[in-house]
Amino acid sequence: MKITLATTSFTPVYSKEANLQQYFKYIDKAAEKNARLIVFPEQSLQAPPRSFPEVTEEDRIYQLENAELIPEGASTQLLIGKAKEKNMYIVWSMTERESEKLEILYNTAVLVGPEGYVGKYRKVHQTAPEKPIYRRGHKFSVFDTEIGKIGLMICYDKAFPESARELYAQGAEIIAMPSAWPVGSNTDAKDDNDMYLGLYNMYDKVRSAENTVFFLSSNQIGKVGDVYYCGHSRITRPTPIGEEAACTGWEEGIVFAEAEVQKEIEMYGRYPVYADRLPEAYGHIAQPLQI
Repeated sequence: MKITLATTSFTPVYSKEANLQQYFKYIDKAAEKNARLIVFPEQSLQAPPRSFPEVTEEDRIYQLENAELIPEGASTQLLIGKAKEKNMYIVWSMTERESEKLEILYNTAVLVGPEGYVGKYRKVHQTAPEKPIYRRGHKFSVFDTEIGKIGLMICYDKAFPESARELYAQGAEIIAMPSAWPVGSNTDAKDDNDMYLGLYNMYDKVRSAENTVFFLSSNQIGKVGDVYYCGHSRITRPTPIGEEAACTGWEEGIVFAEAEVQKEIEMYGRYPVYADRLPEAYGHIAQPLQI
């Protein structure tokens, strides 16, 4: 089954209504290409904390006031409606409010589709600005869909090989990753040699290659609050070198790639990396680091 995958890069603002209009614009563009999956950047519904690495009380209050429940919240319900209308799976990241303790917030990736609400993932690995605002998640999940098994992670998670490998171990064929990955220099200079961009690019390709999965990253671009983001939302194929199928580069926009998900994974073969693992030799990985 050949399908079209899509990923986006844009500059969110501090208005859910305006950001939803961006979502709808790109969903409509994706529908013109009959895309079955579209991914949006991390925290692109409410927009991320304004400053890095410190956060202000203003940041915390803004996120608290604009958090929503999942899936009952208005934004998730609107996107469920769009997913049904366009026969499309949609992934985005937002500030989630816990239903029983409304003051507890999570940075959460959401997956909806033609069948409605599919599932969510609460970010496990947090950067400094997130820790004063969000609780962290405790597990990675993979969801069965019409187009394949989709695993979710968020941004900094991809710096940890265990994140993608855990999704692989659960059978993920596609990993969708909303991201808010900054430019190392924190300027508007479009420097292809920027170290943070280099890490971002490398992780996309390596996580795809080492786990034989399609990897869809979606990153913010430009200045949001006081932080500059590096874009380069990307679709990567499950080849031994993590071949790039499409990338937005330094521009805001949407890119597409055709894929035969299961056929391509089978073609390249889940080469024996997983079969040849020796968990008994990795005892220190799951232990607290002693330094």
